[in-house]
Amino acid sequence: MMRTTGSVPATVIADTDDGYVFCMPADLADEAAKDRFAEIARLLAVAQNARALVLVVEAWVKYANAAGELDTNIPPSQSADRKEVVALMLEDHSSAASSLLPILRDGSGTFLAFDSPPALDYTESAGRFAGLMPRLKPSVREAAAAKATLLAMGMNIVNRRADPSLN
Repeated sequence: MMRTTGSVPATVIADTDDGYVFCMPADLADEAAKDRFAEIARLLAVAQNARALVLVVEAWVKYANAAGELDTNIPPSQSADRKEVVALMLEDHSSAASSLLPILRDGSGTFLAFDSPPALDYTESAGRFAGLMPRLKPSVREAAAAKATLLAMGMNIVNRRADPSLN
């Protein structure tokens, strides 16, 4: 996607007994849309009895300076020293891992390549897209309730098997 369109759509991929289920929102234009996408990802994990979830999103990040200091008062999206990345976040029932792929663009903004990912040193994640997977395998009742909630939100999950472009 980066080579063809210059961006990657926000995507959550659930690894289920029936194969991979993909969910891509139309857009994440505001905070409410981001919150809704996170809630849908949580419900999808329960409704589909997912073994693991992968979240793929473009994001702005800022890193600590050479002294190890990080100003958390300015959001990365508003920081002058922000970096554009594709964030890959993987969760299963007991653990989580993340990778940030720095995006390299030319002067006109065209995608060139990914830079080497930085080493990440943290023990926990926080934020709307953290903790998407339930810590315990959901019961049949919990899965049914999550499916009903997704349907009420206008989501109809159809797993089209091997063709991820159709999920």
